[in-house]
Amino acid sequence: MRILVVDDDPDARTLTVRALGQEFPEAEIDQAMDPASLDAAVARASLQLLVSDYDLRWGDGLEVLALVKAAHPDCCSVMFTGTGNEEVAVRAMKAGFDDYLVKSPAQLRRLSASVRLTLERRDTLRRLEEGRELFRKELYHRLHNNLQIVISLLRRTAKRLADPDARQQLDDLGRRIQSLSLLQEEFYRSDDPGAIEIDRHLARLAESLSGLAPNVDIEADLQPVRIPVDIAAPMNLIANELITNALKHAFPDGGSGRIVLSLRNEAEGVSLSVADNGAGLQPGALESSMGTE
Repeated sequence: MRILVVDDDPDARTLTVRALGQEFPEAEIDQAMDPASLDAAVARASLQLLVSDYDLRWGDGLEVLALVKAAHPDCCSVMFTGTGNEEVAVRAMKAGFDDYLVKSPAQLRRLSASVRLTLERRDTLRRLEEGRELFRKELYHRLHNNLQIVISLLRRTAKRLADPDARQQLDDLGRRIQSLSLLQEEFYRSDDPGAIEIDRHLARLAESLSGLAPNVDIEADLQPVRIPVDIAAPMNLIANELITNALKHAFPDGGSGRIVLSLRNEAEGVSLSVADNGAGLQPGALESSMGTE
């Protein structure tokens, strides 16, 4: 562990370093008494703890915290000052300090305890966050596996049906669920559980549907767009229906052609379009399709 003590009073700084050294004998403790030494300390490797005075001849503790957090965002921080008051304490906590102590001989003992509690609280929060992330990924993984099982059951059931219309409906349902499964993979990969790169998902969706009409090329003209999860699911289903309908009905008798899937991030919102150079919509062709609803 590396600790940085920032104080322009050499006596106070020495007492602080001594107290922290007794509490954390294995720690490496750096000292900063002016801007140059502070910059040098911040530029070094990872920093776990900052202990800073508030009133410095060349600045204040809030500026020190901002500088440290910019380089070491996970660094814990305690303000240890002899010139503060309640207003300073409030400002310090709002700025991001984990604790605030007023300098005195008695408070040196409390400083060590405060630092230890601050570090323990950070470790606890980190473990909770790691556990939450692990749970999220495990949940997505299990849901993805369950969707694959459902798709497999639908395919097996469809093969046993004699009615071609019934088989077609089950095949369509399976493709819709498969599109949701692909979307679930994007949730799993995303660093942000609340949003995904929908352009990347739509490209994979188009590729997965291309086998419906081998003679038809699907061109994906997709701008990078990140959207919330609650919008991604319906957009996925809409894109799936539009592409599927074009593949099944725009090129009768196995004809060749091209479909263009377009995604644009415009000022008024995200624009999704599917266009083709096929035969056009035939009367009654989509009477039973979700894509017309």
